[in-house]
Formats: sequence, structure tokens, C-alpha cells
Amino acid sequence: MRVSTLIKNAHIHPVTSKDFIGDLLIEGSKILDCSHKIFAQADAVFDATGLHCYPGMVEEHCHIGIHGEKTNQNSDNDTNEWSSPITAEVRALDGIKPFDHGFIDAIGAGVTTLNIYPGSANPMGGVGITLKNDLSVPYEDRIMLEESGFKMAMGENPKRVHSQTKTIMTRMATAEKIRTAFKEALDYQAKKEKEPEKTPFDMKHETLLKVLNGQLNAHVHAHQADDIMTVLRIFDEFGIKPMFEHTTEGHLVADELAQREITVAVGPMFTARYKMEVNNRTMKTPGVLEKAGVKHITLITDCPVIPIYDLPIQATMAVKNGLSQEEAIKAITINPAINLGIDDRVGSLEVGKDADFILTDRELLDPTHRVLYTYVNGKLAYNMKEEGLTI
Repeated sequence: MRVSTLIKNAHIHPVTSKDFIGDLLIEGSKILDCSHKIFAQADAVFDATGLHCYPGMVEEHCHIGIHGEKTNQNSDNDTNEWSSPITAEVRALDGIKPFDHGFIDAIGAGVTTLNIYPGSANPMGGVGITLKNDLSVPYEDRIMLEESGFKMAMGENPKRVHSQTKTIMTRMATAEKIRTAFKEALDYQAKKEKEPEKTPFDMKHETLLKVLNGQLNAHVHAHQADDIMTVLRIFDEFGIKPMFEHTTEGHLVADELAQREITVAVGPMFTARYKMEVNNRTMKTPGVLEKAGVKHITLITDCPVIPIYDLPIQATMAVKNGLSQEEAIKAITINPAINLGIDDRVGSLEVGKDADFILTDRELLDPTHRVLYTYVNGKLAYNMKEEGLTI
């Protein structure tokens, strides 16, 4: 039996259309209606007068569940498979700790969808997963996308990690590893087509072929502008298009990214300039990218690099430094949903979409806002009055 809930008199922020004072009708796990006045019977009625209603936030890039906060302990960290520079065959799916406290923090912050990647130690690090943050159901039932994107990395991390085994010492070697891995995957495909019975199944090559054939988007960790351009050059050689993660120096190549219609995720924005490749970090980057014409900009926490509850605060700071308010809200709701290919389900308040939404006491871009209630799949998942202010 499907339960219905009617949210009355809220300040509705649909994200994909104009704000209004009105009602939201939920039936089961879906949004049945979202309009100025709903005259319908419901099993439960919630008077949200004075409150703001937003879609649940979407975190496009984090490591919750696979990388614990006790970063100096291997027992709490399964985010990087360091045994080889190229580990295309591994999947975050198999490393998630479903009861990680980060999921609880996220639901209290109003983040209802989480995209979780392997880390950035390897030029090719593995396949990500997208989870609905519904803590009331088993882990397997939270899965939205078993394969949400292919994680790659340029820059200091692969150099630092693999210089220990002398497999990568420079950025040149990182680029070579990527080119070689793609070429080997194409050779494997050619051999399989010519001699299928003599070609054993290879998970690494099969995954890379999904990237090369456009079935799986490559999300590339790249801070510096030179790394960004190197990735574009390599991907041009293979006729594919990357998506960028972090994009710290994206403002230096904003026109190039806009012209090529490249999607970027920016962040985390609240860390110190703790390594050379983030020396040019600035909170102006999202605004510069927007003005250049880059579409579907997203903001990310990289949690646990910074806490998940800083996601909307980053949006606030981006607005302070030039990003439009409209794009800032989209950057933590509908834009990441679009980039992950799940915008038919989450990211905005629209009829037919999943009933993932939050009620706040102030506008989301107000840094003093509090998430009072979080709903996931039509169910109340967080009540600040019951849980207490824990974040």
C-alpha cells in the first residue's frame, strides 16, 4: 500500500522552474504533484508554512563509505588499489562500507544522492557507483548506478604514489600509461573479434572499451591547466571526451572547456593550498567558468577531504565570488544529476521524479540555514527535532 504525504504552504524551489509558495504531493516514492494549490486527500499532511522546500542535494564526487575519516589507517581506507598504476578493473561497488558514518552526516545535511569514486592514486583507478542515501533499505537496494563513471587521475598523486615502485616518476609517464592502456584495450578488441575463442575475458580491457566506445564516461582528476590540456590532447587521439574532477585551474582554460562543451566539477574549495598543484586555487573559478559558457557546472566536497555538510556552503561562497545564485543551486542538485545521467529521477522537484526533498528554515544559500527534515524516496529520513543538531 502506497502512503501519500501532502506538504502544504512551503516556499517551493523546483530548481528547473521558478520558485513559488505552494504544495508538494507525494505518493509512495514519487512526486505526484507540485503546484500552487493542491486539493487532494493524503494520509499525512505537513504544514510547512515559512519553510523552504528544495530537492535533495546530489554529491557528484565523494568517497563516503570507501574512504573513512581515519585517513592514516589502512583498515579505514579502501579508496585506492595501489598494486598497479592501471586498475581499471576494480569497482567502488565492492569496497563500500554501508554503515559508514558519512552516510548519516549526508542525510542530516540534506544530501540524498551520492556518487562515490575510487581515489586518485592511479592514472586509471576504477569504476564509481551512485547510491541513493536511503539508510532504511539494504545496501544493494540503494544502488542507482553500479557503474557511474570511470575514475582517472593526472598530476601529483600518481607521481607520488607510484614513484615508490618507480613505475611513474613524471607527468610524462602518467600520460604514457593512459595512452598505452587505451591502445592495449583496442588491441584486445581487435584480437577478440578476429579470434574470439583464443581471447580470454579481460575485465580491465572490457572496462576500458566501455570508455572508448562511449558507454562509460571518464571522470579525470586534474587540478592544473597543463594536466587538463594533456587529457584533452590524449582523449582527442582516441576520439572521446572527458569530464573533469576538481578543475582547480579551470578558470585559466575556461574558454577552451566551454568551446569543447566539457563538463567540470569544481572542488573541494575549502582546503588549504596544501600541495603545489592547488597554488592557484580561487573561489572565483565557478563564476569564471559560468561566464565563459561552461554548462552543468557542479560543486563537490570530495568527502572526507572536506565534510559533506559543506556542500551548500561552497555554493554560497561561489556566489559571493561571482557564480550566479541560480547556477549555484543547480550545481548541487540538477547539474550533477544531469552529468551522472540520473536527472530523470533526482535533482529537481518535478512530477514523476523520486520524492527526495528537504525542508529548511532559511534559503539554502544562507550559510545559517538548517536542514529540518530530509525525505528520501517519499520517506522521512531525518528529523532535526528528533535527531538533534548533529552537524
